[in-house]
Amino acid sequence: MTPRLFIFAKVPVAGAVKTRLARGLGVARATMWYRRALRRTIEAAKQSRVPFCVMFRQPIGDLGRRMGLTAKAANGPSIIVGCDIPELSPAILREAARAISRFDLVIGPARDGGYYLVGLRTPAHAFRLYDRVRWSSEQALSDTLAKVPKHWRVHR
Repeated sequence: MTPRLFIFAKVPVAGAVKTRLARGLGVARATMWYRRALRRTIEAAKQSRVPFCVMFRQPIGDLGRRMGLTAKAANGPSIIVGCDIPELSPAILREAARAISRFDLVIGPARDGGYYLVGLRTPAHAFRLYDRVRWSSEQALSDTLAKVPKHWRVHR
């Protein structure tokens, strides 16, 4: 079954995106950066040929709840990414899409201890994986991996 790619994004409105970045760059420059990043992500998704959806409207709750509900609604394999990952490429998305047929969890670790991509073959344990994860911290990846069922195959 072909996975579905979900790009988590905010509507690129000045003052509503990249607010921490805006403190140093200014609102206009931070918003322009975000818009370029969103365009790059959408272009990478198009070139990957993985069916995708940009999620401007997401379920209510913390990141884990939103990802869990999105994975469950996919009704099959899903891959979730943010829209502001500079090194995200069509090749990375294609690799994740191929791997999801052989692995229960596909995860793209980030240098800061988090992750930039998560793919689930089934949504069976999505809420368990994301429960009590310290989001936006160097423990996000380790918190998530600690909850992976022992029998699952994981691809990084």
